[in-house]
Amino acid sequence: MREIPGPAIRDLPKRDRRGFVRTSAAAAVVAASTRAFSRTTWAARKTIGTLPKGRVLGANDRINVAYIGVGKQGRTHVKIGKDNATAFNIQPVAVSDVYDKHLHMAQKELGLSDAMSVRDYRRLLDRHDIDAVVVATVDNWHADVAIDAMDAGKHVYGEKPMARYLEEGFRLYDTCKRTGRVFQIGSQYLMDEKVHKAAEWIRDGRIGPLVWAQGGYCRNNKNNSEWTFPIDADATPENLDWKTWLGKAPKIPFSPERYFSWHKYYAYNSGILGNLLSHTFLPLLLASAETGFPKRVTCTGTRAVSTDREITDTTHVLAEMPSGLTFCIVGSTVNEQGFAPMIRGQKGTIYLPLSDNKTSMAPERPYAEEIDAIEFSDPHTPGSVSRLEKDFYDCIRGGGRTKGHIELALQAHVILSLAEMSERTGRTLHYDPKTRAVRDADGRKLAPLDYKSKIAAPAMLPLKKI
Repeated sequence: MREIPGPAIRDLPKRDRRGFVRTSAAAAVVAASTRAFSRTTWAARKTIGTLPKGRVLGANDRINVAYIGVGKQGRTHVKIGKDNATAFNIQPVAVSDVYDKHLHMAQKELGLSDAMSVRDYRRLLDRHDIDAVVVATVDNWHADVAIDAMDAGKHVYGEKPMARYLEEGFRLYDTCKRTGRVFQIGSQYLMDEKVHKAAEWIRDGRIGPLVWAQGGYCRNNKNNSEWTFPIDADATPENLDWKTWLGKAPKIPFSPERYFSWHKYYAYNSGILGNLLSHTFLPLLLASAETGFPKRVTCTGTRAVSTDREITDTTHVLAEMPSGLTFCIVGSTVNEQGFAPMIRGQKGTIYLPLSDNKTSMAPERPYAEEIDAIEFSDPHTPGSVSRLEKDFYDCIRGGGRTKGHIELALQAHVILSLAEMSERTGRTLHYDPKTRAVRDADGRKLAPLDYKSKIAAPAMLPLKKI
C-alpha cells in the first residue's frame, strides 16, 4: 500500500508549524522513552507534558495499585494489598524492584505478568491504568519516586521518612501541592484514635497552653548489631541494579553488605532519626495539634556501643515550636527504656501509652478543682498498617485529608532533617519557614546536608557557610 505523504513543514501556516514542531518533539521523546528510560528523557517529558495525567476516580471505582520497592517492608505492603483487595476495593497490578529476586517473589505473590514486573519503576508510571503507588524503597529514593509518580498523575503512599534530605522534602511537598495528588506518609500510629482524641482535647483548651512533650522509640538488640542483616548469597551485580539503587548517593563498587544493611550508613538514611523517631514525631505532632515548623532544633548522638556503623546508636532531640511547645524525644538501639509519650500543658497532662489504643488526661494539682480527669479507649489494635492504607485509598476516592497528610509529613521531615544536621555538626539550628533557611545561633545562613556532604561522625562534619 502506497503511503500518502503529509504536508511538509514549509507548506504549513506559521501557527500550524509551531504545533507541528511541538507534536513532533513530543512524539520523538515518547519514542525514545520506549527504548531507554533515562532520567534526562523523563525530565524532558515532564517539561513538554507527555506524562500520564491520572484517572478521575469515582466513589465506587477500583484503584489499581503498583508497589515500588518490594524488599522486606515492600512485601508487607504487597501482602496487605493482596489480602485486603476486596475490602479496600483495589487491585494490586504491578511491582518494581532493582533486585530481581525480590521482584520475582512479589510477582509470584500477586500472579503478575513480566510486563507488570519491572526493574525501572518509570515504566509503570508511564501506564495510564495505574492510579496509585506504594513506595517502600531505600530512603534515598523516597522523594524522587514519589515526585515522579505525582508528575505522572499517581497518588502516593510513601514509607517514612518522607525523604532523605531537607531539600528533597520541600520538592516533594511542592509537587504534591502543584499536582493535587493524595499523599499518605507511612507511619501506622497516625491511625490510632487516641492520637486524634488527644488533639481534640488540646484544641478544646482542656490542658491549657502547651509546655512540653516527650516521647521515644527505644529498643535493644543483645548482639549490639541493630540493622545488621544477613547477606543473601544470591545477590550479584548481574541480578541487582547497583548503580540505580545508589541513586544520588556516592558511587562505590558493588557492596552486598551495604545493600542489605543500608540502615547503618548515612549515604542512604539518617539512622534512628528517620527510621524510628519518624514514628514518634508524626503522632505527637498530630496529637499536639501543632501546625507550625520548629524555631530551634538541637540534637546529640553517640555510638559508644554499636561501633560497626556510621549512624549513632543513641540520640536525643530537642525541638522548640512557635507555640512555645518543646519536644524532648529520645531514641536508642542499645537500651529499650525510653520516655513514655505525654504532652504537658499548664493545666494538665495527656498520657499516650505505647501498648494500648487509649489515652487519659490528668489535671495539674493547682487546677484539680477546675478540671476533671478524662479517659478514652478505642478497640482497634494500635499501629495498624492496613488501616492506614485503607485511609489512603478512601481519601483518593472520597476526598478529604489523609491521616498522614503532606503538611504533617513536611513538619516532621523538617524537624528530623535539622536534628540530623545538628547531631552531625554539633550546632543548634534555627529555621525560618518563610524562606526555608537554616541558620546558626549567630544568624549565619547554613547549607543543609545533602548527597554531596562529607560523611563524618557526629559533631565532626564541617559545615559550609552560604
